[in-house]
Amino acid sequence: MAIVSRWNPWSDLLTLHSQMDQLFDSAYGSRRGDGTDSYELANLPVDIHQTDDAYTIDASVPGFRPEDVEVTLEDGVLTIRGSLRAENSRDEKGYIRRERRMTSVYRQIGLPQEVQADGISASFTNGVLTVRVPRTPKAQPKRIPVTIDAQARIVSGKEDGSSN
Repeated sequence: MAIVSRWNPWSDLLTLHSQMDQLFDSAYGSRRGDGTDSYELANLPVDIHQTDDAYTIDASVPGFRPEDVEVTLEDGVLTIRGSLRAENSRDEKGYIRRERRMTSVYRQIGLPQEVQADGISASFTNGVLTVRVPRTPKAQPKRIPVTIDAQARIVSGKEDGSSN
């Protein structure tokens, strides 16, 4: 007598989901216990906009406060680090599910040499961190007038510049 088992595509999908979770956990350094005291390190997604005057970097950091974020510049690399601090309350009663975790975000962006490091500023607006990196003005071409050299006039015998 043969045992017949029907193929269930949902079980394969759930297995794949679990494997992908494990892959991302190992790649991004997250550590999860029972879900109540968890920590994740996430690569911070950014938008970078360029104008003639500056680079503007926008990063979504919902739930973060200005004191939770650190922006540094070293050797031409802009680094954004942020971490949410744990609440002091450890009361787990009444929770059915807790999915919001302690999160740290990190991103490094290489900047070109044409930036003004002293003018970099950062601000928060509605959960978006905006870093403005001013650019040094491009050198404008300068027209240099061409004149007749005084020594050349004496040698040719035309000191007054006349053509006679």
